[in-house]
Amino acid sequence: MGELGERAEREVEARIRAALPDGARCFANVRWLAPPEHGKPARNGEIDLLLVLPQVGLLVIETKGGLIARSQTGLWYAGSRQLGSTPFEQAETSGRVMAAKIKADSRWPGALRVIHAVAFPDTDRASLGRAMDLAPDAPGALVLDRADLATDAATAAALARVIRHWEGDALGVNRLSDHQVEVACDVIEPEVVLRALLRSEIEEGERELRAPTQMQLSVLRTLQGKPRASILGCAGAGKSLLAIEKARRLAADGFDTVLACFNQPLARAFARTPELQPYIASGRLVVGTFHDLCRRLATEAGTLPSQPAHPGREWFDIELPGALERALPTVGGRVQALVVDEGQDFDELWLMLLEQLLVDPKRGVFYVFHDPAQAIYRPDAVATLGLEEYPLPDNCRNARPIHDLAYRFYDGTLPAEAVREDGREPLIIEASSPEATVDAVRGALHDLVHVEKVDRAQIVVLTGVSLEHSATWRQRRFRGDLVLWNGGVDDDGRSRGLSADQVPDQPPGTILCESIYRFKGLERDVVVLAEIRPDDERLERLLYVGATRAKHHLVVIAPPTLARSLR
Repeated sequence: MGELGERAEREVEARIRAALPDGARCFANVRWLAPPEHGKPARNGEIDLLLVLPQVGLLVIETKGGLIARSQTGLWYAGSRQLGSTPFEQAETSGRVMAAKIKADSRWPGALRVIHAVAFPDTDRASLGRAMDLAPDAPGALVLDRADLATDAATAAALARVIRHWEGDALGVNRLSDHQVEVACDVIEPEVVLRALLRSEIEEGERELRAPTQMQLSVLRTLQGKPRASILGCAGAGKSLLAIEKARRLAADGFDTVLACFNQPLARAFARTPELQPYIASGRLVVGTFHDLCRRLATEAGTLPSQPAHPGREWFDIELPGALERALPTVGGRVQALVVDEGQDFDELWLMLLEQLLVDPKRGVFYVFHDPAQAIYRPDAVATLGLEEYPLPDNCRNARPIHDLAYRFYDGTLPAEAVREDGREPLIIEASSPEATVDAVRGALHDLVHVEKVDRAQIVVLTGVSLEHSATWRQRRFRGDLVLWNGGVDDDGRSRGLSADQVPDQPPGTILCESIYRFKGLERDVVVLAEIRPDDERLERLLYVGATRAKHHLVVIAPPTLARSLR
């Protein structure tokens, strides 16, 4: 450009800024890059001055210093330098590009008017004589010369002349709203923070989770020579993964094996594990909840009573175990290996009933994976089996910030350590009422799905209350195509009484909603905890269990006092 051009641009910019109409914004040296068109490469350029005029739209001003000339053959010169295109063409082209960029912004509504002018601060239009136009496509009215830029008042009048030339009696028809002005300014001169999306952090964290730890491998090797064992592990230690692998190995070695757990969602996850499916299909491996086993075996033995329409605690705690006990003379002694996950949730009687299914109840293959710190329903009774105990202390699941929060509420005996050092800090959101909680859940899901680009299937909303008493579940549908789903309950949140294999698959595009109680043993990339009552007598255990379900990111929505204590 040279010193002459730089000086001219500085002088014109100073005068234009001083003469701007009310509400107008001025941007200098706006660089742009246009995408390639068919058969043409990408183009780039720079706008000397770009004005956002609320009463019109955009005004592009191209500045040239020194003598300005045009030959009869249409060549333009600024001083002694020949221009590749005319100043008017440069302004017009730049205006089209910037208008396209602004209108492409998802926030922009409607059309956008673009006008242009040129500034020749070292010339006088009067030197043209009687002809005031530079060419048919270069009217003199669009030229700001030395006289126009002499004072603020003269410049203001010149800007008004340019606008009048373009708009005539239609001035104001294309007026911009305040919102449009802000969007245009934000596109022209954005404030940008380039950061990693949570979606990318999840993908990176998953690579770290794929490899088993040395501790897990060591436990597997040890169990090869131990037919009966209690594996005590903290949340995130990989107990369920080891239970799956141990059940697979037993079935592969020819053992008729049962893999049992407490929660229906976990049983469904087990049944859908690719490594187990061949053995399930062959009948060598049976997978289900303890209550599924009760139902199946009692049905075979004819000891199952009629199931109520909405089965409650008595059905699961008394009726089904009683039906299995009555069925033992018929179905007992047929299982060669038992693997139990979530053992801390099993009643002492249930463990004894399972043991009676073994061909040799006291010496048959029996592995129980458990964490007493997650015993929400009843005290951990695994010790009554008299099994040799093996510790599994490493937390392989949770990113370090999640581990640090969750393990404030751990009351177990293992020295739990976090293996992962990655991850972002948990997000703590205050909500002082059920309505505020529901709104906070909606906001959190919107940010996760639409801002952080997390797949809906990677998210779970966990409530501290049953879905039957959950305001979040009653809402269930939020703006922005955010829908909560749970195939195991009805619209009122009551259990449908389905076995694990009867629950339908989660529909695409939905977000799982479940209680913390029923999600033990499972995990999701992102967990949103909500409806946690500070007066719940199991508060700390719920926080420990709920928070440790999150592999990569945790959002906790809680009443103000609890939220502040979590921070």
